[in-house]
Amino acid sequence: MSDTIIIRAEKSVERPISDQIVRLAYGRESEVVLTECLRATAEFNHELSIVADQGGKLLGYALYSAATVITNSGPQRALALAPIAVLPESQKQGIGERLVRHGLERCRTRGVELVFAIGQPQYFSRFGFRPADSLGLQCELPLRPGDLQAIDLSGRLLGSIQGQVLCPAPFTDAFQTY
Repeated sequence: MSDTIIIRAEKSVERPISDQIVRLAYGRESEVVLTECLRATAEFNHELSIVADQGGKLLGYALYSAATVITNSGPQRALALAPIAVLPESQKQGIGERLVRHGLERCRTRGVELVFAIGQPQYFSRFGFRPADSLGLQCELPLRPGDLQAIDLSGRLLGSIQGQVLCPAPFTDAFQTY
C-alpha cells in the first residue's frame, strides 16, 4: 500500500466504507444516519463528499452540505461541515486536517464564502473558524455556546452580516436524538 494519502471525492460504491469510518470514529449510529440522510437531499454535491485514500484504503471522510444564513438583506448561501471522521487507528496523523483544508479549498473554488462546522472549537480554530454566536450568527440547532464555528473564505462577510443559520433538515432531525 502506498504511503501517499490522496483527498478526493467519494465514489458512490464507497459509501458503506465511509459510513463505517463514521461509525467507528463516533462510536454510534446517529452520525451515520445523518450522513445517509444528507446524501439523500436534493442539495447533495458528491464533489463535497470527500475521502482520504491511502493506496485504495479509505482512512477518513468529510461531508460539506448546503446551509443558508437568513439575514436582513436576504439569504446567504453557505456550507456545513459535518460529519468529519478518521478511522480510530489513523487519528492524530493529520488526516482530519487534510480533509478540512482540502474541503475548504474545494468550497472556495466553487464560490462558497461561508462554511460552518459543528463542535470542538479548539480543533476548528486552527483552520480559521471562529465561534459563530460571537459573530452575530445564531443556529436553530440545540448546540452549546461556541459549538457552531464559522469561517469566511472570502474575508468579507463575517462581522458584516448577522442572522439565523439554517442547516439541512437532517441536522435538525439528528439533534432531536441527542
